[in-house]
Amino acid sequence: MNGATASKAKQPPPSSELPAAPPPKTPVTPAVPPPATPMNGQQSKTAGTAGKKKAEPIDPATMYETVRNRIAALEEEEVHGEEEERRVVEEARQSMNGLTESAIHAKYIDMYQDMKRVEREHAKEKQKLTKDKDASKSQLTKANAAKTRLENVGRELQKENKRLRDETARLAKCVTDAQAELETMKNEMERRIAKARIKDKEALELADIVVKVVCKYRAELFFKISRKTKLSRLFNAWTERMEPAAGATGATAKKANAPPPPPPPPASTTGAAPVQFMFTYMGRNLDPEETPEEACIEDGDEIFAVEMMDLTTPDMDEVPEPQRMKLRKSWTENPVEARKTVEDILDGIARERLKDILRQYELREKHFECVVRSKELEVLLAKARVEEQKHITESERSRHAANEIECVELRKQLEDTQSSQQRLMDKLILACKEPSSERTTKLFEFLSLELAKRGRPLDGLASTPTASNSAAASGVASVS
Repeated sequence: MNGATASKAKQPPPSSELPAAPPPKTPVTPAVPPPATPMNGQQSKTAGTAGKKKAEPIDPATMYETVRNRIAALEEEEVHGEEEERRVVEEARQSMNGLTESAIHAKYIDMYQDMKRVEREHAKEKQKLTKDKDASKSQLTKANAAKTRLENVGRELQKENKRLRDETARLAKCVTDAQAELETMKNEMERRIAKARIKDKEALELADIVVKVVCKYRAELFFKISRKTKLSRLFNAWTERMEPAAGATGATAKKANAPPPPPPPPASTTGAAPVQFMFTYMGRNLDPEETPEEACIEDGDEIFAVEMMDLTTPDMDEVPEPQRMKLRKSWTENPVEARKTVEDILDGIARERLKDILRQYELREKHFECVVRSKELEVLLAKARVEEQKHITESERSRHAANEIECVELRKQLEDTQSSQQRLMDKLILACKEPSSERTTKLFEFLSLELAKRGRPLDGLASTPTASNSAAASGVASVS
């Protein structure tokens, strides 16, 4: 167009007067529909969800209408361009009429300067557009990075929720197992308590018991006594029946054919010391203040009485020396005496054998006492085990209570986590609807606080500059 104007400017103008400057060009804006591609920093919702679900099919009628409108707009734009070109040529011809060559040169110089100025402005605008394009690319890169970080945060939140669900299920299973175990232990304890109560009731309903009191060197007596009566009454009755002088029974036993001695006078009249006995049952001493029920004495049991002798009296200091019999050899021809001598010898041998049998019997009694003592120790061990089982049950109950408290706390934490996740999703939805720098900054702060509460700091989000928040908001829209 500049060449055509320069060729026409060589023709001499009819007059020397310069024409007035042509009116400014008013560019005709064709009726072009808006571009289908979104502007920088804006993305459609379908672009964000294109990777998630398949695009819907386009209606043929709508596509045909769009193509027809586009063709009409292009034809109208072409017509307007031709009209504008003809009008410009006509205005140039009118302006050239009556101009001299100097005026044409001056006009050419002005137009050349305008062209250079327009070229410089065009270069500046082009450079500015390039910078804007680079800035938009960097913002888009930052937005994609923020989008990636948000997706990673979402995946971490999903993993955390899955872990919490698994932990909750495991805790619920543990609580169920603990409750079942406690229920079993409770039933076992109730059964044992009921059995013990039945035994106590049977023991209370039983009649009086018969106890045998045995003294090795005195006598054996049977006493009928109630289970609730103190043993001191039995001990007093035994002491009153026994002889105050020790060894009286042994002296009378030597003379089998001798008549029994008269009953001794009471100790208060003779001045002798009272007889004292120590009573034992199953290898342990009995307390006079106890009852047969407390001492676990049953019907037919034996109580051993041991006499306590006072060796500090002056009578006990004089120990009689044993007198040995002198052996004499005597031969007799009388068969009766010889027979009697042989019988005496046989009686001595039998007596020694009987003494040996008595010693064996004493050893057997001691062995029996040891066995009874071991049985008593087994009973005590069983009682100790029962007490230990009670302590274990109490500790299990306390641990069950602690587990219940911990389960309640974990459920509360799970509810708090779910509520915080719901708030986070609401914040993300709001940020997608209103993509502004302030909203994005608040979103990053909220994410940092939520992850800090869970012990996982959000790396990189807190240090994101504020200038890139507008680009990050466009990336958030695709997350939704």
